[in-house]
Amino acid sequence: MICKNCGKEFFEKYSKWSSGNFCSKFCGISFASKHNNNKPFKKVNCITCGKEIEVDKRASPKLCKCHECKKTYCKYCGQKTCLRKDICKKYQIFPTLIKYFGFDKTKIGSINVYEEFEMSINLMKEEYFDNKLSLPEMSKKYKCDFTILWKIFKSLNIKLRSRSKSVQNAIMLGIQKNNNIFKDQFKKYQRGWYTTWNDKQIFYRSSYEIDYCKELDEKKINYEVEQLRILYWDSQLLKQRVAIPDFYLPDTNEIIEIKSDWTYDEQNMKDKFKAYKQHGYIPKLILEHIEINGDML
Repeated sequence: MICKNCGKEFFEKYSKWSSGNFCSKFCGISFASKHNNNKPFKKVNCITCGKEIEVDKRASPKLCKCHECKKTYCKYCGQKTCLRKDICKKYQIFPTLIKYFGFDKTKIGSINVYEEFEMSINLMKEEYFDNKLSLPEMSKKYKCDFTILWKIFKSLNIKLRSRSKSVQNAIMLGIQKNNNIFKDQFKKYQRGWYTTWNDKQIFYRSSYEIDYCKELDEKKINYEVEQLRILYWDSQLLKQRVAIPDFYLPDTNEIIEIKSDWTYDEQNMKDKFKAYKQHGYIPKLILEHIEINGDML
């Protein structure tokens, strides 16, 4: 037998539909709806815009809307068609932004939600990239759980700093000291705490440094040890690094590097001295107790 609706051949009679003219219930209903030209309709006005529309006779006029008015409004931006779907789709993080990052919840439901969202996200980016705060520091500052903060960054596709970059920032901000540099070499040298002539506690890393400390103490010269952090370009490793000068003499604006034959790297020292000069410092090198002016490098 041939189905009247889809035209396919079938063998079993579908008893519910007129003498087995249809292969399935779906085809029977489909055929009936196509050929029912006497379906009752009535004309009413849309309750929203007043446009005249045709609806089923049984429909209540108090609930009828035209096709355009049936379109739902986005409850986050208040628009029929979201202008920034990338923001409206991030609605899950709105409560967190409201609670911790100054997001004004009264803006939800209006187009101003876009501006409010961007302001809150820019605040987070400013703290992370410009102020160089880590995620734990941000979570502590804004009293926000670290995991929640990490998930927000992940959902916004904000690229987090690598571990080496995080360590570099910590060194630059003085949060962490660069204790791993030449770690194995330092084991061979004398190191410890020393009290200067003006009662400052400093940490020296070799006998060369303690000798220079005593020399400055005799002359009663003000000095600081490993207090500066200066970015420089390492031409050998081809990356930006942080230089921590051994000594800084604030009265004369001099940077003093103390090196032995074992720890001296000429090219690395040239790279550092170039950065020191660009920042306005006067660099000097003391190599094996012999003073070398920075201009000679």
